[in-house]
Amino acid sequence: MLVEDGVVSWVGSGPLPAGARTGYVVDCGRWGVAIPCLYNAHTHAAMSLLRGFHDEDELHVWLGRMWYVEKRLDEETAYAASKLSAIEMAIGGTCGFMDMYFFPEAAARAARELGLRARVGPVIMGDVDPLRAVEEADRFASRLLGDPLVGPVFNVHSIYASPLEAVEEAARRALEKRVPFHIHASETRREVYEAKKRYSVFPVELLHRLGALHRYSVLVHMGWAASWELELVREAGASMVHCPASNMKLATAGHFPLYEAQESGINVALGTDGPASNNTLDMLREARLAVLLQRHSYWDTRVGARHVLRAATEGSARAMALPRGAGRLEPGAPGDLAVLDLSRPGLQPVRSDNLLSAIVYAASATDTAYTVVAGRPVYTPEQRQRLIEEAEELAERLNRFLEKIGEGADTTPPCSPRAACRGD
Repeated sequence: MLVEDGVVSWVGSGPLPAGARTGYVVDCGRWGVAIPCLYNAHTHAAMSLLRGFHDEDELHVWLGRMWYVEKRLDEETAYAASKLSAIEMAIGGTCGFMDMYFFPEAAARAARELGLRARVGPVIMGDVDPLRAVEEADRFASRLLGDPLVGPVFNVHSIYASPLEAVEEAARRALEKRVPFHIHASETRREVYEAKKRYSVFPVELLHRLGALHRYSVLVHMGWAASWELELVREAGASMVHCPASNMKLATAGHFPLYEAQESGINVALGTDGPASNNTLDMLREARLAVLLQRHSYWDTRVGARHVLRAATEGSARAMALPRGAGRLEPGAPGDLAVLDLSRPGLQPVRSDNLLSAIVYAASATDTAYTVVAGRPVYTPEQRQRLIEEAEELAERLNRFLEKIGEGADTTPPCSPRAACRGD
């Protein structure tokens, strides 16, 4: 495979095409395999600060613990946590991520320093003035338009934690700018019941009513969506993101209809959610969990390795509005790829006929040997020790921050973006 000027220019066997330039060469060796890069279509990168934090609490108790810390978060701490997550993703074969969290500038800075693709933007939630909040998000998005790696996203937390006027207006501006409109939807049974009680419709139906379903809409979780809501998603050309580990850990239950969605033509992506509710950003582990959970739910094997690998590559790339061809290894596609080393005993014996099974069912982020973004190696064996040492230093900073602010709980969510908060 030849990558020139950040784009795959040739894939084949035998000698390189005439005129090909010599550059950085990756020898995959006997057990090396190049795969399309993985893209994490939903995460909260800076929540590595809260990895392992009150893991045994029920969802609403857990949220109170999170909110206590988040209300005291500052940009430099958010940057350190985002950088730790970016290192974890780069080392694990993930070329890019779509982030929904506070201090988006911190996540953008971390992504650029690692050379990863990212989609970032302020999260709209809490007691905000809807139009001021969307204006803030719009200004942020305008600054990132045209950036080759770090692009914008309109992040609205949900229909229950964000003003509906903000949902409607942010979705409209995302469509206007052709960037993702990223929102949690139908995550819990409680959300569905409350939407029906308050608005007389289910969550996705409400989004449809607000004009918030379109080709750039990205609906995360979708564990409690009705069959007719899937049809609305399909008609709109919107995307759905499956986050199996987080859903199981937070006991949100429900069922993400991966098979029905893909078979009907809906774009399905894969995400880890944040490091606090997962606790890892390992996309290969997430792919394995996705298959197992789907089979457990369906009581059959209709969902296989190919379905989830497609979601983690092409599906996530489309949801993130990445350049055409992202998630594939073919001429004209962005030069984003990972090289896995399948020599580990737990992956053997490997053959051409079981290669896909080895990758999805047995491989993990630790089997990544190289990660390449836009033709630039962002993780190589030579960089490993330096990145691990940097991650250790970042983790120490995060632990000092937690020690400084102490323990506590808060009953109300943080307000974001700050400039639009009604109390400010």
